[in-house]
Amino acid sequence: MDSALVSAVRHGRVLVVDEADKAPTNVTSVLRTLLDTGSMWLPDGRKIVPASKSSTASDSEIACHPDFRVIFLANRPGFPFLGNDFYAVMGDLLSCHAVDNPDPASELALLTQYGPSVSEELLLKLIAAFSELRSMSDAGTFLYPYSTRELVNIVKHLEAYPEDGITAALSNVLDFEQQDGDLWDTIITVLHRHGIPFGATPIASVARR
Repeated sequence: MDSALVSAVRHGRVLVVDEADKAPTNVTSVLRTLLDTGSMWLPDGRKIVPASKSSTASDSEIACHPDFRVIFLANRPGFPFLGNDFYAVMGDLLSCHAVDNPDPASELALLTQYGPSVSEELLLKLIAAFSELRSMSDAGTFLYPYSTRELVNIVKHLEAYPEDGITAALSNVLDFEQQDGDLWDTIITVLHRHGIPFGATPIASVARR
């Protein structure tokens, strides 16, 4: 059976490659060759070739369909994703687009799908709080860009285990940040500002007493 790549090449489909920045450089270099020349050797000895150069009589050649397309999804290089600089390797061959976090209305619609029984009031508070955290990350206050992924995990927890409450759901995602006292204080302060009860008195405040 053909792989997803070979099937897409053969039939002119769109191949979606997620987390492309995590791919080893030897993999991206092979994909680069395919996109650049329309050719690629396969492990079984067959070869993908441009449609204009294929021989219909040869079983060893797979014509690259003119409608074949690839969509790569990749994180930006550096902390906290720690992947390869995919743009540096492939960017000159691609039409590149930065995808921002969803706007509040879209994020609410998405989270409602994951947590239909979670109150809209709580969802809106979480969206507002995480929007502020992202803005602070963009401004350089801290490095981690709190994304919709974290919100989805919180809402999925609330939906699956409603008896845990918001504190446990947030702790499941954020507790690692306690290693940085200043960051922990900032997160608690932002959550409190948006009416979300989480954490005790900020660490720095306790230390000053």
